[in-house]
Amino acid sequence: MSQAAATDRILKLELGGVVPGGLEGLTEEELSGVATLLRVAKQRQSEELEEAVDEALEIVPRLLRRPVRKILFG
Repeated sequence: MSQAAATDRILKLELGGVVPGGLEGLTEEELSGVATLLRVAKQRQSEELEEAVDEALEIVPRLLRRPVRKILFG
């Protein structure tokens, strides 16, 4: 698999679909950077969401937090 195809595949995975046309003019290095930034942003978003949920569940009595979390998020 060529570097371009690998980068395109990585971007599709990070974006969850088709790579937007506006990225066509970027070099492979720039596209790789975009993929890295997307990955980091998703990780940060996930961590911040987890923190927000934990903070929100602080109003729930401690013994009920785990069951409430399971009910809310499966």
